[in-house]
Order: sequence, then C-alpha cells, then structure tokens
Amino acid sequence: MAETEKEAVKQTEEENKVQKEEEEPANAAEEEENKDKEEEEEEDIYLEALPNRIVVARNRPLSYYVDRSRRILRMEEELYICGRASSISMSCALVEVLKRQKIAEIAQVATGMNVEPFFNRSGDPRWSQPTAMITFKLTRGEFAEYVADFHQRKVIEIFENKDDKQTGILSFDDVEALKMGENFRSNDEQIESSKKFLSAQKEKQLDLPGFIKYASLLIHPLLKDKVFKQITTEYIQGPAPTVTTT
Repeated sequence: MAETEKEAVKQTEEENKVQKEEEEPANAAEEEENKDKEEEEEEDIYLEALPNRIVVARNRPLSYYVDRSRRILRMEEELYICGRASSISMSCALVEVLKRQKIAEIAQVATGMNVEPFFNRSGDPRWSQPTAMITFKLTRGEFAEYVADFHQRKVIEIFENKDDKQTGILSFDDVEALKMGENFRSNDEQIESSKKFLSAQKEKQLDLPGFIKYASLLIHPLLKDKVFKQITTEYIQGPAPTVTTT
C-alpha cells in the first residue's frame, strides 16, 4: 500500500513537471507576443519617415504639401521641392507660403527639361516627351523648428488653459505639471533638449513664445494628427468620460 502511494506521488510529480515545461514556452511566447503588440502600438503613433524631397503633383491640395514641408524642415536642414509641367505653379505657391511664414528660405532655384526612359510594346527603349520642371532648394527659416498653424493653436490653448489667472506667464512648476514629455510620448533626445532649453532661461518661467518653443521640442514632427488631437483635447477638456451600458 505504501509503495503504491509512493508511485502515485512520483507519477504526479512527473506529470506536474511535464506540464510546467509545456507551459513555460507558451508563457514565453505569449509575453513575446504582448511585447510585439506594445511596440507596434508605440510605432503606430508616428507617420513613416519622410525624405527631404517633395515632388508636387496635382492630385493633392496645397495644404497637404505645406504640412509635409513643415514636418520635414523640423527634422532636416534642407528641403528640395520639385514641380513638373502643370504642377510648377503649385510648387511655386508652396515655396511662397513657406517663405512668407518664415518656415524656409530659398537657397537655390534650378529649371530644365525632364525626359524619362520607357519601353514600348515591342520592348524597345524610348524616351518620353520633354516636360518643363523646376527644383527649389530650401533651407530652414526662422520659425522652421516650431509647431505651426493647427498644432500651434492647440499649444496656445494648452497655455491659456493652464494660465487661469491670465498673467501671460507660466512658472516652471506649472510647465512641469503639464508632463508634456510623458503625454506626447517624447523620446530621450527630445526630453534632454527641453531640459536644456529650460535651464537656459534666466527666469524660472515661460511666456507664450517661450512655451511654444518648449512644446515644439517635445512634440515629434512625425506624430500623427489623430494622436495629437487626442492628447491636446485631454489637456483642454479633460479625459473623455467613460460610457457604461446596462
């Protein structure tokens, strides 16, 4: 009887050991899957990387290219804008907008004819008809590194909402209480730049222009508008209420 009980206990221990060994890989795989999902969600808040060259086409509005140009110039020192045939006029309008808003300065303008190779139905190489083209080389303007338009208006609303006494000034304590680096999911480089900016201020406070500069350091140029709107809405109106259904 005692031997039978010992065998049963031994068999149970072996079964538990086998079960544990089977569960460990499954748990490891589940943890790895959850980690991948978290990384994917983190990446989803940003647009894909943008090259510092824009080829203007007629199938998109001017506002699309203005927004794209601003994002690029917040990250890059130079931007090339190219227009061909019917898109030349829009290219010129785009450059004029960026220049007028002091987002960019014209470093160089080149004109010429664009001819592209192709193969006909017989497989013989041919050349397309020449089309006029223009290329602008732009460099950063005075306000290139700062958020602008819609993004700037929302940053101003955050400032005004925090400045409840309407003094036009926010103390460093008020600024830090906003936790902008955390809420806008800034990377380490952005956070370090914002700290250097604050430490360079002689007075421990920021006016509105200073706050815009500070916020621009923490808001990534590739942050998706949907994410930006959600974050700024919570700053201004508070978190969205939870709806319960019965």
